[in-house]
Amino acid sequence: MSRVEELVEQVRSLSPDEQEAFRILLDAETTDDFELSPEWKAEIQRRIEDIDSGRVKTIPWEEVRDRLRERIRAHKD
Repeated sequence: MSRVEELVEQVRSLSPDEQEAFRILLDAETTDDFELSPEWKAEIQRRIEDIDSGRVKTIPWEEVRDRLRERIRAHKD
C-alpha cells in the first residue's frame, strides 16, 4: 500500500467532524499568504476583544454546521 493510500485510509477512518476539521486545516495550509489591510487588522482585533470581554457570545462549530446544513436542505426543497 502506498503512503497516499495509507493517508486516505486514515482520513476515511476519522469521524465526519474530524474529516471536516482536516479539510479546513488543509485549506488553511494551502492558502497563499496575503497582507491584510489596516482596516481588516483593526476589525479582527475588535472582534477578538469583543469575544474576550464577553460582549459577544460565540456559537459552537457543531451548531453553526447544523444550521448551515438545515439551510441547504431547506433550499433544496
